[in-house]
Amino acid sequence: MVKADKQVAFATAVALTKTAIIAKGEIEEEMARVFDRPTKFTMKSLRIIPAKKDKLFAAVDMKNEADKAAPATTWLNPQIDGGGRRDKASERSLRGRGILPAGKFIAPGRNAKLDRFGNLSRGAIIKALSGIGGLSEQGYTANASSSTRSKRKGNAKTYFVMKRGSTPIGIAERTSRNRMQVLIAFTRRPSYSRRLNFYGVGNKAIDKNLADEFRKAYAKAIATAR
Repeated sequence: MVKADKQVAFATAVALTKTAIIAKGEIEEEMARVFDRPTKFTMKSLRIIPAKKDKLFAAVDMKNEADKAAPATTWLNPQIDGGGRRDKASERSLRGRGILPAGKFIAPGRNAKLDRFGNLSRGAIIKALSGIGGLSEQGYTANASSSTRSKRKGNAKTYFVMKRGSTPIGIAERTSRNRMQVLIAFTRRPSYSRRLNFYGVGNKAIDKNLADEFRKAYAKAIATAR
């Protein structure tokens, strides 16, 4: 009995971790089903917090860090809980420079060219913000200037803030001498209804798999115990 009791914590930690891995996979399958052309970054945005013998807790968590980009929680949380999304770094930068009015957010313009995931490319956004002097966050400081190199790139002439009266309504791109298009529109805060049943799918995976994973882990622990 003493020998068996010593294996309970170990088997529980193994079962919790394996169940979390199963839940992560099923949530990712749900993401692929409910989202329209999710990016690789979105599909790789979940991680496992494994359980230990002295910490009998495992979880499926969202990565909250990114290299010069918004972390996954910025857009996934509104899809899970509903409601408005959080500010992007570019929005904070534009507001800080007085370009984006208070209470406004950015979205692709109506005729803007989008990538295969339905988004403006990161490169297109950086070029536009650079052209209007809208970059100020760390890692995004390459604003167009009067330097020879900057003039040669032409960003300052290509992009400008479009206004309706005195109110900024977006960032426009000159596509030719007499033509232009709104690349980035200034809009109300995007609001989302719940699309990803993160907790429902995860809890269902727990209910379905945890007991069985514990039985397998406990049996193996007893069989291999010294």
